[in-house]
Amino acid sequence: MPTGGIVLLALALPVAGAFVDELLGSALGWAFAIAAVLAAVLVAMNCTRDGAWLVLSAPPLVVAAITVVTEQLANPSASHGKLATSAVHWAVDAFPAMAAAEITVIAVLAGRVVRSRRNRRSSGA
Repeated sequence: MPTGGIVLLALALPVAGAFVDELLGSALGWAFAIAAVLAAVLVAMNCTRDGAWLVLSAPPLVVAAITVVTEQLANPSASHGKLATSAVHWAVDAFPAMAAAEITVIAVLAGRVVRSRRNRRSSGA
């Protein structure tokens, strides 16, 4: 599993991206998605082999949680009384960042597996 500092940085990156998007006055968008992808790369490159399963499942949960908190802080009255509608809106806002981060984690972990197998073959093991 990644160290505590890497995990905190990986959580701070998407939060910062969400903050930038909210400062720009838009819904969660490019800054949030790019920050989520950078966080996914950081964690996937630094996780242990055993921690890869946790890292693989984390992006949707982290992105969804940050999206809900950001939307609630930015527009607390917008979801009052219509939670189902707000939840659908949050899911739509979060999906691009969620998908990009998940694909990135899969690509980085697959690359690590290929590289480790290639290194084992070249060392004669």
